Amino acid sequence: MKAGSTLTSYAGQTWRTLLDTVSRGPHEKVDRKDLACFAWILASFAAGLAASWQCWGNPLVDSGRELNVPLRLVHGEMLYSDVNYFYGPFSPYLNALLYRALHPSLWVLWGRGMVSTVLILALSYWIARQIAGRFPATLACLAITWVCALKSQGNYMMAYAFGGVDGCTFVLAATVLLVVFLRKRSPATLFGAGILAGLAILSKMELGGVAVGTGVAAAALEGYPLVRSIFLWLAVFLAPALGMPALVFSWFAARVGWRTLTVDSHLFFGHVPWQWMYYNGVRFGFAHPWHSLGLMIASMIRLMAFGGLLVSLSLLLEMRRARFLQEDGGTARKPWRAVAGLLISLAGIAVSGIALSDLGPFMAMPFLLLALVAASIGAFVRAERCGTPAARIQAGIMVIIAASALGSLARILLRVSTGGTLSSFLLPGSVVLFVYIWLVIFPTFLADPAARRRAAQLVSVALAASVLVTAVTLSVRYRRKFGYSLSTARGSWRTPVDVGIAFSQALQFIEKRTAPGDAVAILPEGTALLFLSERRNPLREEMVTPGFLDVPGEERAIESLRRWQAPLIFIANRPTPEFAETSFGKDYNQRLMSWIEQNYDVCGVFGLRPDATLQIGAPVFFLRAYCLASKTSKPVTREW
Repeated sequence: MKAGSTLTSYAGQTWRTLLDTVSRGPHEKVDRKDLACFAWILASFAAGLAASWQCWGNPLVDSGRELNVPLRLVHGEMLYSDVNYFYGPFSPYLNALLYRALHPSLWVLWGRGMVSTVLILALSYWIARQIAGRFPATLACLAITWVCALKSQGNYMMAYAFGGVDGCTFVLAATVLLVVFLRKRSPATLFGAGILAGLAILSKMELGGVAVGTGVAAAALEGYPLVRSIFLWLAVFLAPALGMPALVFSWFAARVGWRTLTVDSHLFFGHVPWQWMYYNGVRFGFAHPWHSLGLMIASMIRLMAFGGLLVSLSLLLEMRRARFLQEDGGTARKPWRAVAGLLISLAGIAVSGIALSDLGPFMAMPFLLLALVAASIGAFVRAERCGTPAARIQAGIMVIIAASALGSLARILLRVSTGGTLSSFLLPGSVVLFVYIWLVIFPTFLADPAARRRAAQLVSVALAASVLVTAVTLSVRYRRKFGYSLSTARGSWRTPVDVGIAFSQALQFIEKRTAPGDAVAILPEGTALLFLSERRNPLREEMVTPGFLDVPGEERAIESLRRWQAPLIFIANRPTPEFAETSFGKDYNQRLMSWIEQNYDVCGVFGLRPDATLQIGAPVFFLRAYCLASKTSKPVTREW
């Protein structure tokens, strides 16, 4: 009975400590010293750019769409009807505008990616400073730089989808304005946040949903407890947040039809191909939810064990100090407890790490963010009842920041890892709060001030060391993985050796066999080849990996190739097991491949091993060229 009472008392004290912590702002005010901190962040980013110079993106996967779609818009094609695209229109039209102003090249998009990165880091730093001091904010942004912006898969310079970069930017910017709104209660600020939420929808739909959800939460907090006030604030926010996208999509629908938007482009998550559902289920843990939940629990255990390790070390180190040893009734008189805690923590880290060795430290973030949202709402309600406006505002700010971070994780909720391309756009808010939890909240659970300071120091060293190790690892990986310089008229690109050699040989072949503006196809993806060679894509789709073409879609693609009489078609040996169908022409798009083989002749194989006997599905990368059979009509060349 006594043990249960003690546990209940400790839990209550811990909860009150948490409420007090989220109700307090940072002691350090934002001033000129923050410029020096941000300069360190920019210096780290510059070092990362130097280490990864011209290695951003992959000419085979996704980059072709991001490079080529804006160029097709510049040349007068219509998004969604002439050019298949399944994100919002903001990013391709912005990139098209940059092409018009500066000339199409790799550096136009790389440069715009760098500007976007600086914006994301600046917004993240400002958000972090609303709840933490300079060091936690700086450390969080250094982590975002290397974990999100500069990682080889999913970096911001050549994003797999610039809609993701823009959506992330608008979510963070909307969060900033919503924080300002809670402080100043300005309708204009809330309206501006609604505009940013609308732009997030027009960039990437699910990120737009995050911005809208966060704005709804801010309106509810500011209007609480008056229902009428809540609805008034919601109207101010939702009018631009939903009205602006509605007008834009209605404009497109009037020109291309609602079916093109909803069915062909899957803009509103309707008619999603089963292959894409399979990919999301396997990649993000939804195919085996109980297994994913087990991994999340194991990750939580590992974080708790790591925290126990730091507490034990802090207590053991402080026990060496005479002042600490003389305290009556303290754990200093019982060092065996700290030693036992140390051993148990090490065992917990070892056991939980068996299943989590390659999943990173963020698997348990949904649990942590839910607890943070609950604590912040509790602190907000308590402050409202007690009549403490400063604590109310600070707790509301924490609700907004945590809700934004949690909403961003919705698509990867069961598997929040640092790998893959999508997580780069979804993790900045979580990284800020991960650092906040460890550096601000965690030390407060220690009763002794000296041990609390020691724990904060140990956590700081551990997190800083992990960021440094990540930076060194990525820098070495860039140098080793991207060893080939692909030189073109539109810029030089460092790529993996096998891809670079194949693309270089194919570019030379295209130069000999075709003229600028000729139609050349590459399947199932890799249209960066067309951008770099200044050839046009005869197909509506920039990629035809599994799920992009149904039976009518294959017929439409065949008709386009027939109409254009494309002199060259390339087939990339690009396996796609992540979509449950691995080989183009064998597992999917068989009819399209059969038509190509009937009307085109194999006229080249390009790669490290240009062997004519290589088949699609071989373990080496290659491009196979098919030339228009001589019995067919003359290729169509149009002014581009």
